[in-house]
Amino acid sequence: MIARSILPLLLMFSLAAQGAESLRTDYHPLFEKLRDTPKASSLARAFAGFVLEEDGPAANAHLETAFQEALGEHDALSPTVADEQFKWQMRTWVRLYYLFGPHGAARPGALSEANVDRIETLFWNYALAKSTVARADTKYVWFIQGSENHDLMDLGNAFLAIQALAQRPAWSPRTLSDGRTLADHRAAWTAYFNRYCIERFRHGLFIEFGSPIYGKYLIPELVNLLDFSEDPRLQHNARALLDLCWADWAVEQLKGIRGGAKARCYQGKYSQFGARDSWYMMGNLLLKQNGWDEPGNFTHPIMGFGLVLATSDYTLPPLVARLATETEQRGSYAYQSRRPGRMTHVDPQPPNVDHSCWYNFARESRFIRYTWSTPDHILGTYTLDPALREDYQIYPAEPERADGRYAAISTQNLWQGLTFKTGPDARIYFECEGKVAKNDPAVSTTYVQHIAVQHENVLLLQANRNYPPITGLKVCFATGMKDRLVERKGWRILEEGDSYAALRIFQQTEDPVTWLNDRELRTGSAFDPVALVTGRKANFATLDDFADYLAGHRWATEDGQLTYRFPDRTGTETRLELFLKEARVPLKDGDPVDLAPRRYYDNTFFEENAERNTVRITFGGESYEIALQQ
Repeated sequence: MIARSILPLLLMFSLAAQGAESLRTDYHPLFEKLRDTPKASSLARAFAGFVLEEDGPAANAHLETAFQEALGEHDALSPTVADEQFKWQMRTWVRLYYLFGPHGAARPGALSEANVDRIETLFWNYALAKSTVARADTKYVWFIQGSENHDLMDLGNAFLAIQALAQRPAWSPRTLSDGRTLADHRAAWTAYFNRYCIERFRHGLFIEFGSPIYGKYLIPELVNLLDFSEDPRLQHNARALLDLCWADWAVEQLKGIRGGAKARCYQGKYSQFGARDSWYMMGNLLLKQNGWDEPGNFTHPIMGFGLVLATSDYTLPPLVARLATETEQRGSYAYQSRRPGRMTHVDPQPPNVDHSCWYNFARESRFIRYTWSTPDHILGTYTLDPALREDYQIYPAEPERADGRYAAISTQNLWQGLTFKTGPDARIYFECEGKVAKNDPAVSTTYVQHIAVQHENVLLLQANRNYPPITGLKVCFATGMKDRLVERKGWRILEEGDSYAALRIFQQTEDPVTWLNDRELRTGSAFDPVALVTGRKANFATLDDFADYLAGHRWATEDGQLTYRFPDRTGTETRLELFLKEARVPLKDGDPVDLAPRRYYDNTFFEENAERNTVRITFGGESYEIALQQ
């Protein structure tokens, strides 16, 4: 097996002389199927050929075809062509070179000389397009160009391309567009990504948290940094960040489907279908579950995440894998976490930024997720400050525009609701209706769309009155759930597997509640608040028992405020309050929800040290410490 970090690049020269160890074989079934799949792209087919070591000339021929396909109608590479034509594939080209290039960690020399020349020329042009030493200044580590996944693709791949070329005599003497050497760029980006990993670890992980579509473009970039950085400290910190990321996922999922609030979860298939979630796909690969060796998700040339994970020695720490799979032993618990959200201005702005949108994040995020996890279902929401709006981009002439606003990418298409263990699509969630114009926040309802508060198994929610485009609030159910809803004293109750869920709409007008179709229930007024309450059959043997429990909940709507009282799991009365006509933070037991709690990852299994340089995980009598290297 290749060493835990694939092997630092500095060791590759000696490895080539010694004979590199082979790639792990436990993922060969995936590559064998990928090789034989008619829909597989030339790039995926080439990758499978190199991994399986079956026909070197054929694999190189597929790779030449893949290069020409990516090049498209262009005759030659340039910085612009490298950016526009290869960006979404770069993680795979980087991995091919580092595994199978002249000093490859797996099979040095497997790439033909012609393909090595092509890839190195691609690396050079990509570096010209993306890198300046000034941009790599660590003061810009919370500056995001484009969006979070774009930013890491842009900069991480440029760094690894530069690092590779800096080792090659034909390229190392050259200088990039800012007049600095490849060695200068390599050193700057090494320091930058060390700080990047430390800051994300300490301050809430990712902006596009839990995004079902964009996770697959983020995680493999971190894996490539772990596997191929020549800096041992960066390898360590990239591993620590990945370990914490997957531990965060493990305690919020059932059978691979993540529950709780998620950002950039587009209305439609990504909100509705759990199996389309890229975290589900990646988790299945790492845990080898749920049809992990089916290649359908990896046939397209930009879907390199499967190729990366299946050729890396990165694995889930055993205790994290146990947390992910031993769900009955986890029991029921709350998880409150802070996430990056609020922006601040940056002055001066970094150079080499020509994206249509960009953001600079403040450490004080004012963005909280709350998740109630049980062995049978997961209920989760987010709470933010409804007085703050979002911004889609920070304009060069107005650097202060960011202050006091949330970033569009952290508030876009926020998903919240309930997921059940009964299937990937078994869920109840909330969406707003309104005027929708893609990429125009002035008329889109997909930003900051809800105001919500939750404690344990009770979630209160209202459409955000401070966001004018909203014209309706929908409660969305999985197919078939509508016909199984039972009406009990104003509650719509669903029995799903070993769980119960109850929905109540607090109507503020005489407008009727209506079913739009067999899945979507629209509240009467766009701003009718709703309650979603869950229970387990382990606690309520029958639906009547659960209905009796609901009868003990009390609420009142007066003076523009919904006050909701119920007993928590200890029997203590809890009070949640929503302000229905004012842009105010909801209350819990009389106090505004704390949007800046001391702990960033607050659940029964995690313990942060005071400086947030370590997170210790304890479960089932075992402990595992994830620690940064400063």
